[in-house]
Amino acid sequence: MSQQRRPNRLIEATSPYLLQHAHNPVDWYPWGEEALARARAEGKPILLSVGYAACHWCHVMERESFEDEATAEAMNRDFVPVKVDREERPDLDGIYMDAVQAMTGSGGWPMTVFLTPDGEPFFAGTYYPPTDRHGLPAFRRVLAAVAEAWRERRDDVVGQGRRVLASIAPSSTLSAGGAGETDRERVLAGAFEALRGAFDPVWGGFGRAPKFPQPMTLEFALRQHARGRDAAEPLEPLDDALEADAHAVSAARARSRGGRF
Repeated sequence: MSQQRRPNRLIEATSPYLLQHAHNPVDWYPWGEEALARARAEGKPILLSVGYAACHWCHVMERESFEDEATAEAMNRDFVPVKVDREERPDLDGIYMDAVQAMTGSGGWPMTVFLTPDGEPFFAGTYYPPTDRHGLPAFRRVLAAVAEAWRERRDDVVGQGRRVLASIAPSSTLSAGGAGETDRERVLAGAFEALRGAFDPVWGGFGRAPKFPQPMTLEFALRQHARGRDAAEPLEPLDDALEADAHAVSAARARSRGGRF
């Protein structure tokens, strides 16, 4: 059991979320120069995992994968594992979430990002299950594939990381105020149209199953409404998504109580 394991480096953390992972068999590092220096010295990629204490699927992935000895062995052997609390380091979360969205078209937590030793993201996702299901590959299969790519096609992997950084640089410049109002409005309008295209009008939510709550997406819809987009257009997917979430919560509560509300 986790109480009997020797604690990893996260035992010195102040973040409650990081402390929850302090007895994982994963050789976690907090974000910092020690982890980056080891990655550079050993020529290993970094496996960055970002989450927060109130994230349900973060805890699911911990229980399924980070508490699993065989999975931890693969992580420790082929990568330098780094754990980040997004509430403690929103700057890192923002940078790598941009990369995840650029590579996958969506985002969320837990955020799983593979980095070069210089911190350049080259492969990313969110939650990975312990076995293949719902169209998602098993986490151990992802680990094996990324490790093989790093060993056999490292130049391609490094090139991918640089292309990702180049692709997110313009949006970073815009958010820093480097573009005019017209450019910003065009980017926001394009982002909202992409959001509408990903909305599921039948089951609610965005994208394909399995779906996870996306507070940042819903907040974006509210901001678009506040900025004066036509009528209730931004609120339609927001209302439907929240209604679907409410039904899911009610159903889960009913199941946990044997069908009684």
